[in-house]
Amino acid sequence: MSLSRKTLEHPVLVLIVFALLGIIGISSFNNIAISLFPDIDSPYVMVLTTYSNAGPESVEKSVTKVLESSLVSVNGLKELSSSSSEGSSMVFLEFNYGTDLESAVNDVRDKLDRVKRSLPDGASTPSIFKMDASAMPIMRIAMRGNRSTDDLRQIAEDDVIDILEQTDGVAEASVSGGRAKIVRVEISENRLAAYGLNISTVSSALAKQNFELGGGKITEGKMNYVVRTTGEYSTVDEIDDTVITTVNGYDVKLRDIGNAFMGYEDASSTVYINGEPGVYVSITKQSGTNSVTVANATYKKIEQVQATLPSDITLEIISDDTTAIRDTISTLVTSAWQGLLLAVIILFVFLQNFKSTLIISISIPLSLVITIMCMSFAGITLNMMTLTGLILGVGMIVDASIVIIENIYAYRSRGAKPKISAVLGSQEMLMSVISGNLTTICVFVPFLFFLKDLEMMGQMFKGIIFTVVIALVSSLFVAIFLVPVLAGKFLPLSNRAEKPVQNRVLKAMYASFQNIINALTKVYRRGLKSALDHRAVTIVVSVSVLFMALALFPTLKINMMGRGGGDDSVTLNVTMPTGTSLAETTKVVQAFETIAKEEIRGYTTLIMSVGTGGRISSASTYTGSLSIRLPETSKQIDTSETIQKKLRAHFDEFADAQLSFGAGWRGQISGSDIVIKIRSDDLETALSVSDKIKDVMEKIDAIGEVTIDTKKGLPQVEVVIDRQRAYAFGIDVTTVAREINYAMNGVTSTVFRSNGKEYDVVVMYRPEDRDKVSDLESIYVRGTNGMVSVANFASLKKGLGPVSINRENQSRVIEVSADIISDENANVVENEIKSRIADTFVIPENVTVSYEGSWSDVQKQKNVYGLIALMALLLVFGVMAATYESFKAPLINMMTIPFLIIGVVFIYKFTGQTMAMTSMVGIIMLVGIVVNNGIILVDYTNLLIDRGMKMKEACLEAGASRLRPVLMTTLTTILGTLPMCFQFEGTAQMVQPIGLSIVGGLTSSTFVTLFIIPVLYSLVMKEKKSVDTGVAQALADFIIGEGGDVETGAVQMSAYAVQSGDVPAEQDYVQAGIVANQSVEDDIIETLEQAVPDIRYTIIPTVNGRGGDNYKLGTATWPEQNFMMIAYMKRKNVATVSAAVRMLKKKFPKEGIKLFLV
Repeated sequence: MSLSRKTLEHPVLVLIVFALLGIIGISSFNNIAISLFPDIDSPYVMVLTTYSNAGPESVEKSVTKVLESSLVSVNGLKELSSSSSEGSSMVFLEFNYGTDLESAVNDVRDKLDRVKRSLPDGASTPSIFKMDASAMPIMRIAMRGNRSTDDLRQIAEDDVIDILEQTDGVAEASVSGGRAKIVRVEISENRLAAYGLNISTVSSALAKQNFELGGGKITEGKMNYVVRTTGEYSTVDEIDDTVITTVNGYDVKLRDIGNAFMGYEDASSTVYINGEPGVYVSITKQSGTNSVTVANATYKKIEQVQATLPSDITLEIISDDTTAIRDTISTLVTSAWQGLLLAVIILFVFLQNFKSTLIISISIPLSLVITIMCMSFAGITLNMMTLTGLILGVGMIVDASIVIIENIYAYRSRGAKPKISAVLGSQEMLMSVISGNLTTICVFVPFLFFLKDLEMMGQMFKGIIFTVVIALVSSLFVAIFLVPVLAGKFLPLSNRAEKPVQNRVLKAMYASFQNIINALTKVYRRGLKSALDHRAVTIVVSVSVLFMALALFPTLKINMMGRGGGDDSVTLNVTMPTGTSLAETTKVVQAFETIAKEEIRGYTTLIMSVGTGGRISSASTYTGSLSIRLPETSKQIDTSETIQKKLRAHFDEFADAQLSFGAGWRGQISGSDIVIKIRSDDLETALSVSDKIKDVMEKIDAIGEVTIDTKKGLPQVEVVIDRQRAYAFGIDVTTVAREINYAMNGVTSTVFRSNGKEYDVVVMYRPEDRDKVSDLESIYVRGTNGMVSVANFASLKKGLGPVSINRENQSRVIEVSADIISDENANVVENEIKSRIADTFVIPENVTVSYEGSWSDVQKQKNVYGLIALMALLLVFGVMAATYESFKAPLINMMTIPFLIIGVVFIYKFTGQTMAMTSMVGIIMLVGIVVNNGIILVDYTNLLIDRGMKMKEACLEAGASRLRPVLMTTLTTILGTLPMCFQFEGTAQMVQPIGLSIVGGLTSSTFVTLFIIPVLYSLVMKEKKSVDTGVAQALADFIIGEGGDVETGAVQMSAYAVQSGDVPAEQDYVQAGIVANQSVEDDIIETLEQAVPDIRYTIIPTVNGRGGDNYKLGTATWPEQNFMMIAYMKRKNVATVSAAVRMLKKKFPKEGIKLFLV
């Protein structure tokens, strides 16, 4: 029994199963995580080692090189790089994508255990960190109130941070702006010297006097008492009254040499929000958690915190990265339903039947719901890439249901009953829809083999691949099981003969639709006839257009991630000469803030930060940034590109500042457009070459800001100790370094507790005693015979400190990078840089220069995509060859694939958009999509040839009759994808190239399918030889005489034989055979049972054989299947049966009803 027939026997069960799947799928919407990008395991590990008081070269030699020599042999390692700076070594390991990081980290740990004994004594144990993209804040919350920024910071640290960090998924809440409240103990240098004291002595004395210690237990009578010695400071005055030492019987108190008071730490950073000093809290999510979920939970926490704060304090979210996520997801969801609506409209135009359209309209969203349910169970997030897969699926998942419903409707139009139409219509198309979907799925299989080679892009595309495959399988499931049940039972299709259209509006609408389709068919038939009559010209013209497209291909704008705006913020990074004070850096950043206020329109928030560092990077007073937050793309007045141009126009006004823009979302994924790496063991020479390259690049208009990753030396004062004199005073180097550090930076001696809060007690020189270089000489150090000033055993030397040293694969390297701000392709700009360098200076022999920007990545990715496309072609060819059991027919279909390049090239030239690597996903998808139309056309042409039709006539007829289904499937895919082509908002632009490629390529390949395939078929395939029908005709003439047909003659002859008595009277029963299409099986049985109530019969459900005018093979070539009834009747009923059969033949003239009497 067929699958379709079995399905139709349990329609309620099928409906309940799909209803449950739909309900589960809808309920899973709340469980599926939402994010901007798929979860990507960053294959990066960092090893951090500190080596106090060691310069970069010492760190490189003693620590970094030792670690590198061991780590270079870690399994799966792709690249090893490092940075050696003052007192620290950072080694970065990049692994191949797909590497098990847990195993890799264990391997790294084992390697480090073997070499840590080789590290110098002062070096720390190496620490291992896994790099994580989630380490960046997802939200910033401004605190506002009628208070100083220092007070606001205190409130944030006391009342806000701890509560926000309790939020599910929040890893850290950190405060920027203001200064931490401390107890400042400012010491007079002169008074300190007068009493023979130093900072260390004061700090130690305060620590000893601020102590609480348990003293055991004591029993008195029947009670046990706990003994505690309480000696903690309760007021700041107590700190002031602390006795530091005794001189000649006089108690020297703290107030004699300085004073203690509640104050704030020295300013090392500052924050301005919209031009006003401010404080904000940054929220960082935990690794592996969902950004939107964490943000939603944080919103609720903010409401709770707000209720506990003073009335004048408000919390305001000034930046929220999840807003971009929500906007992007919302945009893509809009594209999905728009595509769905367009697909349904085009189906209604072609089907001209409400129920058919309704069934398709049910099948599309149900397939998507089942897909989302599977995604939820598989742990796949709903992100930009998976939503793109769903949008692409809208156009493709409808194909299977269209093929099934159209075939069912064809049976109904011929008069078959709804149930039998559903059984036969779906059963006949079962293998066709499976093979059609298989060709589309096959193009995604090669991606799975090359995900590692595609690196991050592979991780991104994985979501699209899995989503589309799940959607196609879901749609196949719906088409095979649900569509026949709806069409045959719950929404039975009606034909125009049974229920003619009565509504005048619908009549007019259907007539106009049909007139349009008929007109298109007429025009196409003429064009195809002309193409078949001039086959050579058709092929030459088509190939010429293809070569024209290939010639235009190099002129397309190509970039790793495309170009354009779409960012919701612009960040200007300001780097002043190393060592610049906080005040001077603040002035420059404030100048740009003023420019932004005056010239930039439509921004939401301006955040100015100076001296604030990240979680790994340290804060520096000479660095600052201006972050300009923008509304969503559709509401922007000035876009990110416009803002950069306006700010860039003022760069020349700040000659000392190094200015650059932070990478937008494209740059974060693909890196800089231009990256030049200078390798040499001679660091000075490499720095000189990098400066010259930077000068060359800055003169090229197409290039934006140029940055060098290695900074020049740090201005410093070196305290040169005369060791012999120091030894004579009984002083060691460590003591000197510690006293200078304490005097300049202060030292935390103890903690002061008040009202449940803790404040550091920091001992330091007064500001006026530490604001000149000469003050260093007045610092006193305790020697063997008392206090000695630094001037007695050391000299001061101004100069430049060492630079940080970067290495890559165990060689020193300097990186010069920049982005392209014009429409030029990166390879063109790189060639211009090379040319200008060659004309400007000669690169020394001990220096190598390599170009490793986005164009290099494009070239690598291009080769991988080439292999994927080749494998996809082979798989598609294999599926079609297995379907046809032929090599010629698949080759004809494969010929259409190159022509999709025409549409792709011309749509990019017409729209002016940049072709990105995501475009290749669309192009490779097309390989599986475009051949489906070819399969439809070649199948039907084979059928007509098998029926004995002439070659050209068969090609013409096949093209004209298949135009409707080809246009229907093509237009649903194009219109379903079309809204994606107009995605100009935010990060949704990333997937726009996929839509453009599919729309352009499918348009051109469909045109080729409709014209070139018939031409190629007529050239490649052989015409079937005609069969000699002389014997058959002679036999027919012998049986029925002239002018009759075989079956009717047999009926008439047999009936005459019975009536004339040629059939023996003693035979009570006569045997008759009836052969007909399965679609009318129920009608024949019902009619004969009514005409002859006592008729007996046997049913053979499927018969194959040779008829009078064609073959009934029951295969993909001829999908219709016949059944046979062997009936036994009394001889008196023969005439009745014959009359009944003639009536059925008149009612169903196309179902091949035949009667044979034995």
